[in-house]
Amino acid sequence: MKLQHCLPVLAIAALMTTAAGPAQAAGQPYVALGDSYAAGVGIPTVIDQACDRSDRNYAHLVAAKQSYTLTDVTCGGATTSDVAAIQMSAVGASTEIVTLGISGNDIGFGDIVRSCVILTGGAGCRNKYPDMPARIAKAGTAVGNLLDTIRERAPKAKILLVGYPKIIPDNEASCTGVQPFAAEDLAWARDTVVEGLNSMLQGHAGDRVTYVDTQAATTGHDMCQPAAQRWINGAQVESGSNGRTIHPNSLGHEAMAAQVLARLGSGPGLPTGSFGG
Repeated sequence: MKLQHCLPVLAIAALMTTAAGPAQAAGQPYVALGDSYAAGVGIPTVIDQACDRSDRNYAHLVAAKQSYTLTDVTCGGATTSDVAAIQMSAVGASTEIVTLGISGNDIGFGDIVRSCVILTGGAGCRNKYPDMPARIAKAGTAVGNLLDTIRERAPKAKILLVGYPKIIPDNEASCTGVQPFAAEDLAWARDTVVEGLNSMLQGHAGDRVTYVDTQAATTGHDMCQPAAQRWINGAQVESGSNGRTIHPNSLGHEAMAAQVLARLGSGPGLPTGSFGG
């Protein structure tokens, strides 16, 4: 989605020997598909200006850790149609791993965020989008079609469908004075939009598709936490932070990478801060 524009010290030190830049070593062919939440928009270093794609997104972190051969075609602003028309060409018969993170832009996530800002008068989200369940259902059909295409193009690939992280806390009142959103709209956005998207994505699990839950790993690090604990940026990106507004920063992508690794069978995942560099 894109708006317009605790291990012991020795264990951490050992894990930091793995670089998190673009995967260079030969290994299993891995293709990363998806939108800005997959692309790591705005996180240094951006390696594709048109897509705002970072070399610190979860795909690059996973590939570096596992020595996969990565083809990353994730792109800020991408919809399911963009994945089908543009990104899918990267998937082929030799592909062994695919991650897909998509559907937010299909339901108009950027416009939803703008509608939630208190300056619009509050209640903008709840009142403007009564058709949200239908939008999510339509996006779900498109996601299903993408998964069918991936299965056809890459018959031996393991497919991981990556969910959206914990953007909004369970106690929306804690955001008052921290982020410029009405608490009621935040509750709606959390429960109807983000949870709705994740429930839809999780419903596609099975038949070579594994759902990757990133909510639990990012709980307590949402956009309403103090800046030092925030893995999801708020309506403004503080000086010294990274990534775009209402998107995961580098720590958020580390947390998401750990969950992808766990679902790939690489153990329980890695704690945030374990990727070094």
